[in-house]
Amino acid sequence: MTAEKVGQHRTCLEKQMIEFLTDLGFKSGSDFYEQLPVGNYVLDFAFIFSRNPTRGLDIETDGAPWHSTGRQRSRDGFRTHKLKLRGFAVERFGENFTKEEVKSVLLKYGLCKPA
Repeated sequence: MTAEKVGQHRTCLEKQMIEFLTDLGFKSGSDFYEQLPVGNYVLDFAFIFSRNPTRGLDIETDGAPWHSTGRQRSRDGFRTHKLKLRGFAVERFGENFTKEEVKSVLLKYGLCKPA
């Protein structure tokens, strides 16, 4: 899928995340990747780095309609487990995340400089 097509299919939470990441100085396609396929999964926002034991960070925007039931949360947990086995840390953001929360996660992984 091209970057243009990815942009046409973003959820409102994904649009908010893009805005925050851009405001924090990151660029899609070079600093992070949108809708990156990894095995059987598609990562919302993937930062790739080679630091053992983690090789990347997956940022997921979990809207309530898709991630609120027990079954859905269980499936998300299994997905997180599988991605961790592939070397990805997974951070999930719900409906009401802030730019400061995003920045805090990026700082945790050394991807953002403190102000």
